[in-house]
Amino acid sequence: MLPADAQFDEQMMRRAIRLAMNGRGRVEPNPMVAAVIVKDGRVIGEGFHAQFGGPHAEPTALSSLTESAEGATAYVTLEPCCHTNKKTPPCVPALIEARLARVVVGCVDPNPDVNGKGLEMLRAAGIAVDVNVLEDPAKQLIAPFIAHTVYDRPYVTLKWAETADGKVAGRDGKPLQITSEKASRLVHQLRARCDAIMIGIGTAMIDDPLLTAREAPEPRPLMRVVLDSQLRLPMESKLVRTARQHRVLVEFDRRLAEAERDKLNALQQAGVQPFMVERRFDGLNLEQVLTPLAHFGATHVLVEAGPTVASSFFHEQTLADRVWLFRSPNAVNEPTAPAGVGVPANYVKTGETEIDGDHLTEYLNPSSPVFFAAEPSADFVLATG
Repeated sequence: MLPADAQFDEQMMRRAIRLAMNGRGRVEPNPMVAAVIVKDGRVIGEGFHAQFGGPHAEPTALSSLTESAEGATAYVTLEPCCHTNKKTPPCVPALIEARLARVVVGCVDPNPDVNGKGLEMLRAAGIAVDVNVLEDPAKQLIAPFIAHTVYDRPYVTLKWAETADGKVAGRDGKPLQITSEKASRLVHQLRARCDAIMIGIGTAMIDDPLLTAREAPEPRPLMRVVLDSQLRLPMESKLVRTARQHRVLVEFDRRLAEAERDKLNALQQAGVQPFMVERRFDGLNLEQVLTPLAHFGATHVLVEAGPTVASSFFHEQTLADRVWLFRSPNAVNEPTAPAGVGVPANYVKTGETEIDGDHLTEYLNPSSPVFFAAEPSADFVLATG
């Protein structure tokens, strides 16, 4: 059992981690961060990073103080920043000025502009610093930021819905509304927090989706991405027709660049942004797809995966970071309906909830380089209240 003071440290860091989740979908490409300030065992101030370009967690917490922070302890989920090449002032000087006695940090910032420098500045000012308190949960909180900063790719969530008998569409693959309206609203809220939505060309041609976040307040500008090796996306599709209102990117096989020059020109004239990927002998090179998306500004990609795309991500083993699987209580009872691929057995279940009769399960991929702890994600926590 941990000593009482260590238990209290973890309790306060848990509070800060949950508080930080309130910034999900508005702070990206920054990480979610929160700070809790405690004096004599009492919380006297707290705050979280609420908006990209807005105040960071530490000054927000300091501005909420109910009494002087002199001699207090600040619990911060991520190492306080000390660099100036960003939109807001560095946070370390504000903590020093507040005359804190101690700062407890969840994890070190992987950003090379910080990465331990903030801790050094605090210690140099005479502030006691304890680092890596609940390190793994603190890292899991910011897994998308770590994916983008360290691995130069976005965080990837696969999402799909299945019937009670494991089908993902209707007769002969025809579109089928599988989940309830409430579950659909939840998916739109998830879309609104992400930077990009990705689908395969099969889904694009069969469903002709719009791929926008229609049920969420203040949706972020979305990139809509189609995996389309043969450039089959119809010019009359909703995606092409709305490309000038909402960004559309189409991935295609580099070897088609000359043969499909007319189609490429037509897509570009419609506002679509094609990007070339070198296909491998065994299919799609997903790493070559994800890296450009990171360079286009995507921190978090939601893959609305049909069986083919899901299988491709699972084959790569390290690229699907998270799965959201919705299961309906209703069966389709149709042998020609396509079946889902199933979540790999090694994936770790981190949350389950019922949504108006449907069952949502969240899984994390333990083979992902940004898997640190089997903790429910901010999206799941916010969805379940």
